[in-house]
Amino acid sequence: MSAFNLIQTFYVNPELVANVPEVHMTSVDVFFKRKPAENVGNSGSEKPGVTAWICKIESNDTPRPGTVLRNSIVQLDYDQISTSTTASVATNIGFSVPVLLETGKFYGIVLKFEDPSYEMFVNKQGDNIIGGNQITANPSAGSENRFNGNYYTNGNSGDLQKLSDRDLKFKVNVARYTANTITIPLVNKHYEFFTIDNTDTGAFVGGEYVYQIVANATGTITTSTVSQNVVGIGTDFENECPENTKIVVTSGGTDKVLEVIAVTNSTHMTVDQFPPFSASGLNFKVPPLGYVYRVDYTENKLILVDSNANSTNMFAVGNVSGENRLVGEFSTATANIVSIDRQPADNFKPTFLVGNPTGATYTVNYALANSSNTLSTTSRNLSIGEFNESKEGSFILSRSLEVNTSASGTLFDNTGTRKSAVANVVITITTPETERFNVPYLRSNELDFFFYQNDINNVYTETREVAFHANGDSYALGSIAEYDTETDRNGLATTKYISKTIPFKDGKYAEDIRVFLTGYRPAGTQIKVYAKIHNAADNESFANKAWTPLELKDNVDQFSSDDPNNLYEYTYGFAQNPDVQTELSGTASVNTDTANVIPTTTDHSNNVVTGDLIRLRDSEFGTNEVFVVSTANSTTISTFRDVSVFSTNATGLVVDKLKYRNTAWNNPANDNVVRYVNSGLVEFDTYSSMQIKIVLLAEQSHIVPKVEQVQVIGVSS
Repeated sequence: MSAFNLIQTFYVNPELVANVPEVHMTSVDVFFKRKPAENVGNSGSEKPGVTAWICKIESNDTPRPGTVLRNSIVQLDYDQISTSTTASVATNIGFSVPVLLETGKFYGIVLKFEDPSYEMFVNKQGDNIIGGNQITANPSAGSENRFNGNYYTNGNSGDLQKLSDRDLKFKVNVARYTANTITIPLVNKHYEFFTIDNTDTGAFVGGEYVYQIVANATGTITTSTVSQNVVGIGTDFENECPENTKIVVTSGGTDKVLEVIAVTNSTHMTVDQFPPFSASGLNFKVPPLGYVYRVDYTENKLILVDSNANSTNMFAVGNVSGENRLVGEFSTATANIVSIDRQPADNFKPTFLVGNPTGATYTVNYALANSSNTLSTTSRNLSIGEFNESKEGSFILSRSLEVNTSASGTLFDNTGTRKSAVANVVITITTPETERFNVPYLRSNELDFFFYQNDINNVYTETREVAFHANGDSYALGSIAEYDTETDRNGLATTKYISKTIPFKDGKYAEDIRVFLTGYRPAGTQIKVYAKIHNAADNESFANKAWTPLELKDNVDQFSSDDPNNLYEYTYGFAQNPDVQTELSGTASVNTDTANVIPTTTDHSNNVVTGDLIRLRDSEFGTNEVFVVSTANSTTISTFRDVSVFSTNATGLVVDKLKYRNTAWNNPANDNVVRYVNSGLVEFDTYSSMQIKIVLLAEQSHIVPKVEQVQVIGVSS
């Protein structure tokens, strides 16, 4: 935009606009003396126009025509330009969006002619003055510098040439606002959230149209590659595809989406572009469609934007037979809709650019659809540029759910547009109307609303089928209920934090652990902590160690309120009682003649195998200790270590089979020093390096726990 014909600079005088810091320029009036005659060429009538824009001024008062102010470029068509012989008729250069000007600064009006025959009215020294709509005999003194500006033309070498003997006749119009309170509703775009199947072929391409196969519209059409006019035979354009409707035309296996921009009658309409094929007798469809916004084939998810779905023409769950199948316009990929979904909105961050001058205030409140697809009746204030948390389960609905009046609940409805998310910007101005040149404003091109879903679940256990092999024999041991998958390397919980490995100095060992955690734990959530430990004498890798669930030692029943600042301190440590899978039937005793053999009253040869951990309990005296099983038969269970910790010839002992083989526990038989068993069935007391894992769980994704601070200490027992 650097080439130009003339520039007129002007000063935005703050004294004329109540000394506000900025104003909104709505238009500029200029006055044309003459314009060129219409040029008639082979292709028809050519009418040269004029381009206008506002530019910045350098510190030395020199215009910079290449620095175009936002929203200030205007193309004046030939027929929009008025002329007169007495400068009595203005041509208005109107801006579709007000142009923001700072007061106390200079700006430039730039005009670029498509034909040099355009001539403007200027106040030039020596020319006769025009007054009362007539030309007088009085010569002009030239530029009076009434607006502290200068007149520039394009010099012969392309440089700026200032002409100090003249200035342009023009008028700058700025807004003075009358309303003192207004509410601006902002709503979500037309999205579609689909779960799709993976039975079809091809892959959708980002940005392409995807439409759903529906029945052909009435009649057939004729298209031409050199005309935007479409002619129908037996068609009903006025009812089936009125203005702004998108249609899909197919010829020779090629699909094309066209938008109807005008309908003349039932058999003649105009589309937005030249069709890519010339053909007659073509079928066409009026399907629901949208642009591909995101596709994830690993999760079988497809998101469309700018959906055209309405209450009578919306997307539907597809089927394998072909009807309702999704098709990509360019990729020709296909898929079926398994479900039409909604996007959880657990928290969100509005990033509006809001101008908020003195004497005005604004607030923003919002409402989102709930689990019943009904817009919440409670509006909540939100903070710009910050994360705002939803206080209840909130969702952005697929457009096909929003418009489905028979299935959806009560949604925001503004001039027939049902939406599942609305933010109301309420602007209040307290300055007097005579001084109301500046008010809060939103810039639509810098207005975003980012929604987030918390990636969290409430699943960390499962029923685990177990089978161990020893001495070449296979043992199918059935199922372990509520097996904590987080004890393994990969667990089912989706939200977790794993610390760095913390080694102690050489020769230093800990006997227990304490994790001090400050966190937010509302009802329906959990903060679980696990530890991985390793003894320096253990030849096995630290990475292969099991995660041990730690026991919450205090504030077990203390839950936070709805206030995210309602934090509590929780303390975790090793459990004194390891997790038990089952209590074996019958009883056991201790035989001092064979100190590692436990006689049993029940056959446990199919219940425990080599490597299982059992706990032997004396219910009378409270003595208990864990042992590693070496073998089992119909009358005894043998262990790798002496069981003489129990009183001589003790009887009526209870045998518990532990749930996990390699997790740690505080051993009461050794002053509660932590113990674990490695995969080689070797027992280790104490540890010399550690690592922790924090797992967050929640029943609902919009109510989640948080951890503010963590401290981990290896301690003595």
